[in-house]
Amino acid sequence: MKIAGYEFEHVCDIDPARATDGSVQLFMPQDRYKNARNLPLNKYGGGPFCKFKIANRLQDSGVYVLKVDEEVRYVGECANLSARFNAGYGNISPKNCFKGGQETNCRLNNLVYMAAQAGGRISLWFLKTTAYKAVEALLRFTLNPAWNRV
Repeated sequence: MKIAGYEFEHVCDIDPARATDGSVQLFMPQDRYKNARNLPLNKYGGGPFCKFKIANRLQDSGVYVLKVDEEVRYVGECANLSARFNAGYGNISPKNCFKGGQETNCRLNNLVYMAAQAGGRISLWFLKTTAYKAVEALLRFTLNPAWNRV
């Protein structure tokens, strides 16, 4: 798929874990956190969340695009695609739900959950590049994807 002159490759569809009735399985990792310092939830820490993963072999740096159906919803950059999705977006750590945690992981996971629950087809596309910061900035400016707007 060509976006703003860059050729992105389809990595996979993102299909979160499902309950026996076929609905997206709900995860609330913040309930497992021993919040000894009584930290408040971060802006996106309330969930709900889902779990998903991509192949571990995708350890390249580059720019990724999340599409729901045929619409680009998010543009991001990473140093290691598999780590970004498997240890970040796809599996929310309980402590990341609280102040000082990874708000973006919580926000994106919740958006994936909501899109999957609504029946959307979520697909991941990737452009391998060492200039990932510059390309991501250009694409975010050019496309202004809905999930990048905070």
